[in-house]
Amino acid sequence: MRYRPANILRISSDRVDIGTKFSRLGLDSAMLVYLMMELEEKLDLELSTDDFYDHPTVEALSRFLADKRAIRPAA
Repeated sequence: MRYRPANILRISSDRVDIGTKFSRLGLDSAMLVYLMMELEEKLDLELSTDDFYDHPTVEALSRFLADKRAIRPAA
């Protein structure tokens, strides 16, 4: 799932700078919602669009998601 924004944008993953804001990468709000839904399904987490605005880069969002999974209660 690494560099999923690249797949959504239909660009090579080597063109995605993980420190660049999603908006600068060309992801619009509809694309972010799509990405959010995919991440929720793959990671079994509940996310909100605010998470993408609070963590506006691949790098920041990745750290947030890793932390969120680490503190998730066991099922």
